[in-house]
Amino acid sequence: WKCMMAPQTIIDYIVVHELCHLHYPDHTDAYWNEVDKVMPGYRERKEWLRKNGAGLDV
Repeated sequence: WKCMMAPQTIIDYIVVHELCHLHYPDHTDAYWNEVDKVMPGYRERKEWLRKNGAGLDV
C-alpha cells in the first residue's frame, strides 16, 4: 500500500519493474536492459525510490 503514496512516475516505474519480471525472474543485465527499453529514465526513478521509499506513509 505504501507505494500508492509515491508520485505517479514512481508508481509507473514499479509497474514496469514488476512486469519485466514476467520475462526475467531476477535482476540480470538482460532484465535491466528490458526495463531500460520500456522506460529509458528508470534509473532516476529507481534512485528516488531507494532514497524515499522507506519514508512513504499511508
